[in-house]
Amino acid sequence: MAAMDKMIKKGFIRYVKKEYPDEAKKIIQKADELFPVLYAKAPDIGGSENLMSYNLDLMILSASFYEASDHRVDGEAISEIAKEIFGKYRFLRKIVNLNRKWQMDFFRRAIYKRYVPYAKLVEEKVSQGLWGNTWRIAINPRNTDEGVCFELTGCPLADYARANGYENLLPYMCAADHLMPELVHAKLIRMHTCATGSATCDYWYVGDESETAKAYADVKML
Repeated sequence: MAAMDKMIKKGFIRYVKKEYPDEAKKIIQKADELFPVLYAKAPDIGGSENLMSYNLDLMILSASFYEASDHRVDGEAISEIAKEIFGKYRFLRKIVNLNRKWQMDFFRRAIYKRYVPYAKLVEEKVSQGLWGNTWRIAINPRNTDEGVCFELTGCPLADYARANGYENLLPYMCAADHLMPELVHAKLIRMHTCATGSATCDYWYVGDESETAKAYADVKML
């Protein structure tokens, strides 16, 4: 289990111990037993070779606790857990501010440096009939110099949720994407997602004090 998965699992454990102290041990044990069973139903998207595979792992982890708790650890719980985890990193707001051009430029270079080779690898794997409907990435489809922009096509997380009856958890998992930008004075502008039926998920991170952020202030973000 990757570092991110372990951190999220600890969040689930804390939540269960707080909300269901008398049943916590039983729920946690059952979730541990369910995880490999539910994981076996997942498509092969390359495992650790796929740098985005942890997203599917988190879907399955969420489903494990959802089932183990008789559906009580649901979407609202996922939202609370995510806010609790990200809340521990609010100190970053004093250090990172993506309204500062040099910091946004650094962030853009770091993201594109990570995703450009991944995009090439995905196309190679898909052309070989591997990795199924994994996330394919288009870098900067808006052709903009502002912020960081990319688009994902396909979503094995949404596929898994629909195939196994966890569509109700999807909106809450997608909503968590908006928490990270807040830690660095940024806004995620996203108008469509695979979870809501689109073929793609669009990502555009801009400074939260920018004119673009203000223009989208009253628009519901997915």
